[in-house]
Amino acid sequence: MPSRRVRDFMVTDVITCRRGDKLREVAALFATSTISGVPVVNREGKLYGVITKLNLLGYILPEYLELFADIDFIQDFSTLQSYNMDALEADLLLAEDVMNMEPLKVSPETTLLKCAALLTKYRPDILCVVDDSGKLLGVITATDIARAFFGKYAGSGGTPPR
Repeated sequence: MPSRRVRDFMVTDVITCRRGDKLREVAALFATSTISGVPVVNREGKLYGVITKLNLLGYILPEYLELFADIDFIQDFSTLQSYNMDALEADLLLAEDVMNMEPLKVSPETTLLKCAALLTKYRPDILCVVDDSGKLLGVITATDIARAFFGKYAGSGGTPPR
Protein backbone atom coordinates (compact mmCIF):
# COMPACT_ATOMS: atom_id res chain seq x y z
CA MET A 1 0.00 0.00 0.00
CA PRO A 2 2.75 2.60 0.74
CA SER A 3 3.83 2.49 -2.91
CA ARG A 4 0.40 3.55 -4.16
CA ARG A 5 0.42 7.14 -5.31
CA VAL A 6 -2.14 9.91 -5.54
CA ARG A 7 -1.87 9.97 -9.34
CA ASP A 8 -3.57 6.57 -9.52
CA PHE A 9 -6.59 7.47 -7.38
CA MET A 10 -7.18 11.23 -7.69
CA VAL A 11 -10.24 12.69 -9.36
CA THR A 12 -9.17 14.72 -12.38
CA ASP A 13 -12.59 15.89 -13.60
CA VAL A 14 -12.89 18.54 -10.89
CA ILE A 15 -15.65 21.12 -10.51
CA THR A 16 -13.91 24.46 -9.91
CA CYS A 17 -14.78 28.13 -9.66
CA ARG A 18 -12.99 31.45 -10.05
CA ARG A 19 -12.29 34.05 -7.36
CA GLY A 20 -14.86 36.44 -8.81
CA ASP A 21 -17.71 33.95 -9.02
CA LYS A 22 -20.75 34.87 -6.95
CA LEU A 23 -21.32 32.93 -3.77
CA ARG A 24 -24.81 31.99 -5.02
CA GLU A 25 -23.18 30.18 -7.97
CA VAL A 26 -20.80 28.30 -5.68
CA ALA A 27 -23.68 27.32 -3.36
CA ALA A 28 -25.52 25.97 -6.41
CA LEU A 29 -22.53 23.71 -7.17
CA PHE A 30 -22.83 22.12 -3.73
CA ALA A 31 -26.60 21.82 -4.08
CA THR A 32 -26.45 20.05 -7.43
CA SER A 33 -23.30 17.90 -7.11
CA THR A 34 -21.92 15.37 -4.68
CA ILE A 35 -18.64 17.16 -4.08
CA SER A 36 -16.56 17.72 -0.98
CA GLY A 37 -15.07 21.05 -1.98
CA VAL A 38 -14.65 23.48 -4.84
CA PRO A 39 -11.11 24.51 -5.72
CA VAL A 40 -10.76 28.16 -6.70
CA VAL A 41 -8.51 28.56 -9.74
CA ASN A 42 -7.52 31.16 -12.32
CA ARG A 43 -7.95 30.77 -16.09
CA GLU A 44 -4.71 28.82 -16.36
CA GLY A 45 -5.80 26.43 -13.60
CA LYS A 46 -3.49 27.75 -10.87
CA LEU A 47 -4.93 27.01 -7.43
CA TYR A 48 -5.80 30.03 -5.26
CA GLY A 49 -7.88 28.36 -2.57
CA VAL A 50 -10.71 25.97 -1.86
CA ILE A 51 -14.28 26.40 -0.66
CA THR A 52 -15.84 23.68 1.47
CA LYS A 53 -19.38 23.26 2.72
CA LEU A 54 -18.25 24.44 6.14
CA ASN A 55 -16.68 27.59 4.66
CA LEU A 56 -19.99 28.33 3.01
CA LEU A 57 -22.00 27.64 6.16
CA GLY A 58 -19.63 29.95 8.04
CA TYR A 59 -20.84 32.85 5.93
CA ILE A 60 -24.46 31.87 6.09
CA LEU A 61 -24.63 31.36 9.86
CA PRO A 62 -21.52 33.01 11.33
CA GLU A 63 -22.97 34.00 14.68
CA TYR A 64 -24.44 30.55 15.26
CA LEU A 65 -21.47 28.38 14.34
CA GLU A 66 -19.79 28.91 17.68
CA LEU A 67 -22.88 27.50 19.35
CA PHE A 68 -22.24 24.17 17.67
CA ALA A 69 -19.01 23.80 19.63
CA ASP A 70 -21.18 23.71 22.77
CA ILE A 71 -24.00 21.68 21.27
CA ASP A 72 -24.50 19.72 24.53
CA PHE A 73 -25.66 22.94 26.16
CA ILE A 74 -28.16 23.91 23.48
CA GLN A 75 -31.68 22.87 24.39
CA ASP A 76 -33.71 25.02 22.03
CA PHE A 77 -32.90 25.39 18.36
CA SER A 78 -35.96 27.53 17.62
CA THR A 79 -33.92 30.72 17.15
CA LEU A 80 -31.53 28.98 14.80
CA GLN A 81 -34.35 27.28 12.90
CA SER A 82 -36.19 30.55 12.43
CA TYR A 83 -33.13 32.22 10.88
CA ASN A 84 -33.92 33.16 7.29
CA MET A 85 -31.08 31.72 5.22
CA ASP A 86 -32.50 33.46 2.18
CA ALA A 87 -31.46 36.74 3.80
CA LEU A 88 -27.89 35.99 2.75
CA GLU A 89 -26.85 38.48 0.11
CA ALA A 90 -25.19 35.74 -1.92
CA ASP A 91 -24.93 37.99 -4.94
CA LEU A 92 -22.74 40.45 -3.03
CA LEU A 93 -20.25 37.88 -1.76
CA LEU A 94 -17.67 36.28 -4.03
CA ALA A 95 -15.79 33.00 -3.93
CA GLU A 96 -12.66 34.83 -2.78
CA ASP A 97 -14.57 36.14 0.26
CA VAL A 98 -15.22 32.60 1.48
CA MET A 99 -12.33 30.46 0.23
CA ASN A 100 -9.66 28.95 2.42
CA MET A 101 -6.53 30.57 1.02
CA GLU A 102 -4.25 27.86 2.38
CA PRO A 103 -5.69 24.54 1.22
CA LEU A 104 -3.72 21.38 1.84
CA LYS A 105 -1.85 20.46 -1.34
CA VAL A 106 -0.15 17.26 -2.43
CA SER A 107 1.67 16.20 -5.57
CA PRO A 108 0.63 13.32 -7.81
CA GLU A 109 3.63 11.40 -6.41
CA THR A 110 2.49 11.68 -2.78
CA THR A 111 1.73 8.30 -1.23
CA LEU A 112 -1.79 7.41 -0.17
CA LEU A 113 -0.43 6.67 3.29
CA LYS A 114 0.77 10.27 3.64
CA CYS A 115 -2.59 11.54 2.35
CA ALA A 116 -4.41 9.41 4.89
CA ALA A 117 -2.21 10.91 7.62
CA LEU A 118 -2.92 14.47 6.41
CA LEU A 119 -6.66 13.84 6.26
CA THR A 120 -6.64 12.29 9.72
CA LYS A 121 -4.56 15.05 11.30
CA TYR A 122 -6.00 18.18 9.66
CA ARG A 123 -9.52 17.01 8.70
CA PRO A 124 -9.82 18.87 5.39
CA ASP A 125 -12.67 17.91 3.09
CA ILE A 126 -10.32 17.51 0.14
CA LEU A 127 -6.64 17.51 -0.69
CA CYS A 128 -5.80 19.47 -3.83
CA VAL A 129 -3.34 17.79 -6.18
CA VAL A 130 -1.05 20.33 -7.85
CA ASP A 131 2.04 20.31 -10.02
CA ASP A 132 5.26 22.20 -9.23
CA SER A 133 3.84 25.44 -10.67
CA GLY A 134 0.71 25.29 -8.48
CA LYS A 135 -1.64 24.21 -11.28
CA LEU A 136 -4.56 22.09 -10.10
CA LEU A 137 -4.35 18.57 -11.48
CA GLY A 138 -7.10 16.99 -9.40
CA VAL A 139 -8.37 16.30 -5.91
CA ILE A 140 -8.35 13.35 -3.57
CA THR A 141 -10.73 12.75 -0.68
CA ALA A 142 -11.00 10.35 2.23
CA THR A 143 -13.51 8.38 0.15
CA ASP A 144 -10.99 7.94 -2.66
CA ILE A 145 -8.33 6.78 -0.23
CA ALA A 146 -10.72 4.44 1.58
CA ARG A 147 -11.61 2.82 -1.74
CA ALA A 148 -7.93 2.32 -2.46
CA PHE A 149 -7.23 0.82 0.97
CA PHE A 150 -10.39 -1.26 1.33
CA GLY A 151 -11.19 -2.10 -2.29
CA LYS A 152 -9.74 -5.56 -1.88
CA TYR A 153 -12.69 -6.39 0.39
CA ALA A 154 -15.29 -5.56 -2.27
CA GLY A 155 -16.96 -8.68 -3.59
CA SER A 156 -15.38 -10.85 -0.90
CA GLY A 157 -18.78 -12.28 0.02
CA GLY A 158 -18.80 -10.70 3.42
CA THR A 159 -22.03 -9.40 4.87
CA PRO A 160 -21.99 -5.72 5.82
CA PRO A 161 -22.37 -5.11 9.57
CA ARG A 162 -25.74 -3.92 10.79
